[in-house]
Amino acid sequence: MKNLYSLIVVFMLACTAAFGQQPMKFGHINSAEVLQALPELKEVETQMEAEFNEKEGQLTAMQEELVGKQEAYQQEAASLTPEQRAEREQELVVMNQKVQEFYMLSQQQMQVKQNELQAPIMQKLKAAIQEVGDEEGFLYIFEMTSRVPVYASDKSVDVGPLVKAKLGIQ
Repeated sequence: MKNLYSLIVVFMLACTAAFGQQPMKFGHINSAEVLQALPELKEVETQMEAEFNEKEGQLTAMQEELVGKQEAYQQEAASLTPEQRAEREQELVVMNQKVQEFYMLSQQQMQVKQNELQAPIMQKLKAAIQEVGDEEGFLYIFEMTSRVPVYASDKSVDVGPLVKAKLGIQ
């Protein structure tokens, strides 16, 4: 811990020497807040909701079919031969596995789709943050949601409004 503190002090002194009398400028941003203000994210949420509803409808239909076959089996089980029971039970096991596989595959597909749709938005946000950092002379811009800072000085600038302006968000 003492070595880390010493390293930080040396780094800050080196930065001060390298930049002369120019003050070191640090900023912070809550990028989730900026993302929520982007209209493109609302479009992604609408697309994802439609995708979810489609998958949910398919899953519901599969589950209803499975339940129907289970109920039919329970009503007929006493009148079936042992071979017929074993065959029907195996059919139910296979159907149940298909339902579970569809559910898991749907979850994966939804995640991939969401990542694909959000990737350009994330790139746009990252580019805007970098532009603000370059234009305003920040050494670092910290994400406020990833870690709770031990101390946040009033001199640390919230760059969220600058990034929103860069993205054309009111």
